[in-house]
Amino acid sequence: MMRRSAGGWVLVALGITVSLGVATLLGFGYRATRGWQESSKLLTERDTAEATDIVLKGLMRDMAGMQSRVLASGDWAESLQSLADTSTRISIAFTRYPYPESFFTWRNDDPALVFFNRTDRHPQWMPDAQELHQFPVSVAFDPPAAASLRNRIDAHGSGRYRYVVFDTSFGDRPYQVVARLLYTDPTEERPDAVIGFTVNLDWVRDSYFSGLLPQIVRVANRERSLDIGIVDEKGKLVWGSDSTSPEKARQFPILFVDPLFEKIAAPPPAQLRTWSVHVSQGGDSPLNAVSRGADQAFSVAAGATVVLCLGLVLAVRSVRAEVKLSAMRSDFVSSVTHELKMPLANISIMADSLALRPVAPETTQRYAMFLRQESKRLGQLIDNLLAYARVTDVAQAYTFEPVGISELLQNVLQSFQPALSERQFAVDVDVPDSLPPVRADRAALLLVFGNLVDNSIRYSADRQMLRIAARADGSTVTIEVIDRGVGIPAEELPTIAGKFIRGKRTRAHGSGLGLAIVARVIKDHGGTFALNSAAGTGTTARITLPAATD
Repeated sequence: MMRRSAGGWVLVALGITVSLGVATLLGFGYRATRGWQESSKLLTERDTAEATDIVLKGLMRDMAGMQSRVLASGDWAESLQSLADTSTRISIAFTRYPYPESFFTWRNDDPALVFFNRTDRHPQWMPDAQELHQFPVSVAFDPPAAASLRNRIDAHGSGRYRYVVFDTSFGDRPYQVVARLLYTDPTEERPDAVIGFTVNLDWVRDSYFSGLLPQIVRVANRERSLDIGIVDEKGKLVWGSDSTSPEKARQFPILFVDPLFEKIAAPPPAQLRTWSVHVSQGGDSPLNAVSRGADQAFSVAAGATVVLCLGLVLAVRSVRAEVKLSAMRSDFVSSVTHELKMPLANISIMADSLALRPVAPETTQRYAMFLRQESKRLGQLIDNLLAYARVTDVAQAYTFEPVGISELLQNVLQSFQPALSERQFAVDVDVPDSLPPVRADRAALLLVFGNLVDNSIRYSADRQMLRIAARADGSTVTIEVIDRGVGIPAEELPTIAGKFIRGKRTRAHGSGLGLAIVARVIKDHGGTFALNSAAGTGTTARITLPAATD
C-alpha cells in the first residue's frame, strides 16, 4: 500500500508538473499571441491613418485647386476686358478641373453679368446658350438669379474681402459659389470687377468623387487591402466601400476654396456640408491576415501542447514562419510604397512647376525627360507586380513564338537609354547577327531583361559598366548580362531570387520581385537562370533558352 501510495504520489506529482508545464506554455503562448495582435493593431492604425491622410490631402488639394491656381492668378483684371480672352482662359480651366459648372464675371463699368457655361454640362436652370465663343464654353448674359447673385457678392465688397464663398440654390438645385473680388483702388472700398464659378453639389455627389478618388486611392491603397469610402453628413455612402464601423474616420467640409487664404468670407463650419472619409482594412488585408493567423496559431499550439510535445515544436515553427512571412510582407509593402511615392512626388513637383510659373524651353525639356524617367520607374514596378500575379497560371500566361534576341535587347536598352545616359554607363553589346531566334513569349522576355538591366543600373556605384553578350550553343542560346556593381555576397546567392527578398546590405529600394520573376519566367520557358557574383566585383546573370525550331 505504501508503494502504491508513493507511486500514486509520483503520478500526481508528474501530472501536476506536466499540467503546470502545459499551463505555463499556454500562458506564454497566450501572452505572445496577444502581443502579436496588439502589434498588428498598432500597425493597422498607422496604416489606415496614413491612407486617410493621403486621401484627404489629395481631395482637399483638388477641391481648392480652381481657386488657388486659377482664380488667384494676378492677371484677371486685364483678361476681363476681352470676352474672347476670358472665354479662352475659362475653357482651359474647364479642361483642367471638372467641378465648375459655370464661370461668371462683371465689371463696374459694364452692367451686364456674363455667365460662361460648359457646353457638355449646360446648367438646367440656365436659358439656352445665347452666344458660343470657344468650345467648350457657351456665354449667357444676365440669366435668372443674376441680380440676386450680384447683390449677395457686392454686400461683401466693403469688407475688403478677397474671396466670397457661400451655398445657394439655382432652379431648386444646391450650388456652391466661389467669387474673387478684384480691386484697383488702394482703399479697397468697392471691387472693380468680380470673377467666380459655381459648383453643382448634386453633380459633386453623383460624379465628382467617382472620377477623382480612384486615382487618389490607387496611391493610398496597399494591394487592394484597404476599404475606403466617402460618407455624407447623413451617413449615406457617396462613393467607395461601405463600412459600418470604420477603423479611421476623418471629416472634411464640402468647400471648393483653400481656407488658408487671407480675407475669405465663408460660412461658419457649422453651416457647411461636412462629409467623412472612412478607411478600414479589407478582408484580404495582410494585417488582418496576421491578426487572424495569431488566433489560429494559438489554438494549434494549445491542442498540440496537450496532445504531444511535438505538436508544440511544430506550432513554434509555424509561429516563427508566420512572423517571418509577416516581416517579409511588411518590408515588401514598405518598399513598394516608397517606390510609388517617390516618382509620384517628383512628377507632382515637376507638374506644379510647369503649371504655376513659366519656364525656359530647355528647362521644359529637362522636366519632360525627368517625368518620362519617373514614369518609367512606375511602369517597371507595376509590370513586376502584374507579372507576379500573372505567372501563377502558366497555362494562360505565355504565347510562344520565335523571338529574335538582337532586336529584343535593342528594345530593352532603348527603354533605359535616359537612365544609362544620365549615369554615363559604358554599354557593350556583343550579339552576333547569325544568332538563331529563341522559342519564347516576347512580352515575358522584355520583362526579364528589363529587370536585369534595371538591377545593373540600380546597384552600380563607382564603375558604370554594362555588357550584354549572347552566343548559340547547339540547340540553345545563352545570354549574359554583366555589370561591375556592388555585387551579391556569397551567402545571399542561394536565396536572392526568392519572392520579396532583397540584399541585406543594399541601400537601393526595390520590391524584391525582379529576380523572382526572372527565375520563374525562365523556368516556365524550359531554360536555366544562374547568378555569379561577389561583393564589390559585380554580377553576371546567365540565361539559357531553347532555340526556336521549324
